[in-house]
Amino acid sequence: MLTSLSNLARRYASGRNVLIFFVLQMIISAVVLPYMQGKFDSANILGVLDLKFGFTPDEAYNMLSAYGEEGRKYYFFVEAVIDIIYPIIYTITNVLLLSYVFKRGFAANSFIQQLNIFPILTTIGDFAENGGIITLLSAFPERADSAASFASNAGMFKWVAFGISIALFLIGIVAWIIAVVKKKNFA
Repeated sequence: MLTSLSNLARRYASGRNVLIFFVLQMIISAVVLPYMQGKFDSANILGVLDLKFGFTPDEAYNMLSAYGEEGRKYYFFVEAVIDIIYPIIYTITNVLLLSYVFKRGFAANSFIQQLNIFPILTTIGDFAENGGIITLLSAFPERADSAASFASNAGMFKWVAFGISIALFLIGIVAWIIAVVKKKNFA
């Protein structure tokens, strides 16, 4: 199944498709998410749990308390709707982007071609983190410390997977540059 998914991504990894999903990702991250965050963090000083690399249950509850009741409702909407759509969009973008650069930098039968679907791990971590945060918001004002710890750990997993995805992209870019240079030297 993973090989089929990897092959499918490579088949659709055109510059046009990468650009379409990149633009969608940028619209969500530059317009939609800041707008929604402004609804529960109007001064833009509290931040969101999703962007932290780990947090304690106390930190989570302090932040949720500071949002107020209306803020928590907006944050719940973001977690339950927007932050389900956004990871799907950024995953498609990142999978297509990795597929695109890997096709240009590595041989078609290279094992690294299969790593084009690695960004899916970021999404799994993001969805798990969202589940933990939704549990916190649903239980509030009651404490669900285990859900806070789960969300924190899932978030750290998400960020590590994201960092590895960036490293894979940079490896792909370097390999692409080397392939272009080699082709010019042998032409």
